[in-house]
Amino acid sequence: MPLRSPNTPRKPRILLVPPPELPVPAVQGGAVETLVTHLIRENERAGKLDLLCASIPDPEAAAQAQGLQHTKMLYVAKPRGVRRYYPMVFLERCFGVAAPYDPWYQKVQLSLALELPTPDLIVAEGGTLTQCSAISKMFGKRRCLAHLHGQTSCSHEMDAIYGGILALSEFIRDDYLKTSELDRKHAYILHNCIDTARFVPGPADAALRASLGFAPEDFVVLFCGRLEPDKGIHKLLEAMENIHDPRIKLLIVGSPFFGRTQQSPFLRKLEQQAETLGDRVRFTGYVPNDSMPEYYRLADLVCVPTLVEEAAGLVAVEAMGCGRPVLATRSGGMPEYLDGSQAVLVDRDGNVAGQLSFAIRMLYEHPDLRAQMSTAGAKTAQRYSSARFYDDFVRIVYDFGGHLWNSPSSV
Repeated sequence: MPLRSPNTPRKPRILLVPPPELPVPAVQGGAVETLVTHLIRENERAGKLDLLCASIPDPEAAAQAQGLQHTKMLYVAKPRGVRRYYPMVFLERCFGVAAPYDPWYQKVQLSLALELPTPDLIVAEGGTLTQCSAISKMFGKRRCLAHLHGQTSCSHEMDAIYGGILALSEFIRDDYLKTSELDRKHAYILHNCIDTARFVPGPADAALRASLGFAPEDFVVLFCGRLEPDKGIHKLLEAMENIHDPRIKLLIVGSPFFGRTQQSPFLRKLEQQAETLGDRVRFTGYVPNDSMPEYYRLADLVCVPTLVEEAAGLVAVEAMGCGRPVLATRSGGMPEYLDGSQAVLVDRDGNVAGQLSFAIRMLYEHPDLRAQMSTAGAKTAQRYSSARFYDDFVRIVYDFGGHLWNSPSSV
């Protein structure tokens, strides 16, 4: 290997540590895994970083990772017989009680001990962030960033592990800093992204729409997301029960566990709830993200009825990118991401189902308003390109850790 000139800036080496639930690249979906995949792909284009990425092994993911020039994947198998610590994780997230270490993170640490050159910075990509405690002790907190993909309360342990944070929205950053001693200058905003080359306006696929049982005159409301109570899909079904026009129908895209096919008690309750609506409701199950633009475009309205503080709401941004009007609850960073899109926001109060049904009927009756929302939303979505996300990530990396390597002439 040729020697690097002393005047040639060295590219920083960044380790990405997503939670050990779904593989990277994101062949089984997952918001965090999709975001990390965007980062890897943009880095293949721009080449400003040397990336390491830990992941659970998966044959399809490994096949997609073949040929990467600027990213090395560290596929680390989960130890056999490891029990998940969901009760303790719940206590940690709600009450600050430390969960036992997941042995997978210990295996990642052992892999890093053999990895040369060692990482300059470590970015923990969501999950149970305190699991990176041993990695932080290995490299020092000044080299560790926590990427907050959801509402996260700080603790003394978190402050001891991370020298900085990346927050998906101002709401997430400000909420974290309420309980943190972190210097605000190291609390960065890194807005989420979508693939703006794929999520673009276009005609509806008439064949797909017909195959799902929708007639041309139907008004299709689309829900996309994990089928769990926090996402508010049961409230959207209640709203549909309050709407008696048979032409207004609901398409539910998603599953309880991303790309996996398992049932859940909540899904069975949803299916029972939907029985009263007959053919006005369709469940598709999991749909890969690569196919989602076609589903957004066949809808007349996309609804994001989240009942908790939504960090960003990528579904809403993807829908806007496809030129679809958005109806959402006012939660977390959602108003921040939808600003300028003319999206309709409703409050998460005791009458959220009533508000949703009123808004759906109103938008159904005003096609000119929907057209204005579609135009404004498509323009707003351009702010959240993966190229912009990557450039912001690189800027933050140099701002936080630039003292650890030679600064480039321009970033």
